[in-house]
Amino acid sequence: MKKITINIDDSIYKSLASRFPDVLDKDGVVSALARLALTEWELWFSAKLRPKSVPGLTQERMKMIFGDAALYAGKEVSRGVLFNQFNLPYGEASYIERVFAEFDQPSLCGKELTKIIDDLEKQLQDWRKDKNRKEDQQFTVEVKKLGQRLLQAAMQQAKDSGVHVAPDEKVQVVQGWYYYTFSAQEAADVLQFAKKLAETYAL
Repeated sequence: MKKITINIDDSIYKSLASRFPDVLDKDGVVSALARLALTEWELWFSAKLRPKSVPGLTQERMKMIFGDAALYAGKEVSRGVLFNQFNLPYGEASYIERVFAEFDQPSLCGKELTKIIDDLEKQLQDWRKDKNRKEDQQFTVEVKKLGQRLLQAAMQQAKDSGVHVAPDEKVQVVQGWYYYTFSAQEAADVLQFAKKLAETYAL
């Protein structure tokens, strides 16, 4: 491992650090980005990285950023971050989000399923404990693109098993959120199949 020192203008430092407002170690952010930039150049010089399009180059850079422990390792690639923090055009940000949602990401999928399971379980438990509960109570799950794909997979498994699931679906386009509203029985059924799906990512 080689350690080097570089001098950059304060305005560049502040601009780069501001792209990651939720990461407190700003020196670590800028250092990580400098390391990734040098890595990208080395890959380009050695002909290991020669994307044929700007979206292709953006995808490679997102892989680096969302794979770096000092930056966003373990986080979901979302259009909100790409659009608001990295200034990608909204259409391209939406496309990149869809591309990464299709990648096989066992760790992220496991985390997202756990969120869905915990959310539904808490809502159902609170409802069952309520002496004045309404039988027509609705249960809503809020997810982003990856969560939507996993939730739809659980619903499809339920349907394939003969379970009727027909939730209301709403989309908040700008922020990229998806809302699914279930009846009590649908919520219980989806919870069951979400747990089964989670087991495949725990192997």
